[in-house]
Amino acid sequence: MPLKISVERYRATNKIKHSYARRLISSKISVPALFLFVVIIFACLYIWQRVYVMDLAKDIAQLEKQKQELTDKLRKTNADVAENSRLSRIEPIAAERFGLARTTSGNLFTLEIKKISEPKRAGLDNVVWSLKKLADNLPVLTESKADTLSYFKNDGN
Repeated sequence: MPLKISVERYRATNKIKHSYARRLISSKISVPALFLFVVIIFACLYIWQRVYVMDLAKDIAQLEKQKQELTDKLRKTNADVAENSRLSRIEPIAAERFGLARTTSGNLFTLEIKKISEPKRAGLDNVVWSLKKLADNLPVLTESKADTLSYFKNDGN
């Protein structure tokens, strides 16, 4: 018996839900109101999109103006560098500030650095060669220098 009552209540609730939805849809106001709501939403989205695009266009114009200013500044700086790099500009400044003057070709020297290519060494041969190079650069200590050093050490006593 209680099951029968529960089933009847469920059916009644279900009928109320369906009837409310049907009444809402069949109402003369709900469909045009829903259509109007959708149109308003799309209009708001369209307006927002237009405003956003206008802001982006303004930002682009501002960045293009800034780019043009920087390009002009770069051209001016390159022109200044070219102007100040000329020999006719450098010579008077060198003479005035540093007292430099042109020299004759007899006073010019050309230095050439020739790198001696040494054979590649490996293993123990490389270690021995490195020790020989190190020994070549160490100071040479002779007997006379050793005696002199011992005198200096004894002076402090």
